Amino acid sequence: MSYRYQSSYQPARRAPGAIQIMSGLLVTFVVVSLLVMLAGRVPFVPSVTPIAGPTYKDYVLPARELLTSYGYTLEGNVHIPIDRAMDLIAERGLPTRSNPSPTP
Repeated sequence: MSYRYQSSYQPARRAPGAIQIMSGLLVTFVVVSLLVMLAGRVPFVPSVTPIAGPTYKDYVLPARELLTSYGYTLEGNVHIPIDRAMDLIAERGLPTRSNPSPTP
């Protein structure tokens, strides 16, 4: 144990000067520039990770089945294949009105 006087006063730290700030910015700039330059040269191999979820088949197959089959809709209407419907339209023609309204 020492009986010598020890000061608890510590001098205040000085704020960094302009030269210290400029040199810090220069070092930061050089490091970032090197990282940007080397970023294009680093070998990068992309990895493909499949995403689980619906595919186009989940949307196309039900619609294709509806367009190529006979059946009933949820409202109780009958649907026929699109090819058969086109044949019927070509055979019978489109419906027309007997008393058409004048066009404006």
